[in-house]
Amino acid sequence: MTERRIDAALDMARAHREALRWVLLTALWHARPYGALETLLAACAADVGLAATSDETRRELGWLESHGLAALGRDGPVWSARLTALGEDVYEYRAEAPAGIARPPKW
Repeated sequence: MTERRIDAALDMARAHREALRWVLLTALWHARPYGALETLLAACAADVGLAATSDETRRELGWLESHGLAALGRDGPVWSARLTALGEDVYEYRAEAPAGIARPPKW
């Protein structure tokens, strides 16, 4: 594989992760104030054309949690997540989005 093709593959993986983070944030915003299970969040991603495994969904939920955008419940075999106040502010464009999330430009 040439270096250029490897860079393109890495960019596609990064774009997928960043888009998945935005889709998860959007789904959690719509699930307020209760939150949602990871299975529902993965289904939301699939509905917009982002195939995400359970591991990928959990990894990106962990990323959202590490940036203070979501709170996770890891009590059972299926995780749950809910949006934090900061996550709501980022979704509603009242706060800057951290680098690594594919938030579209504000209208």
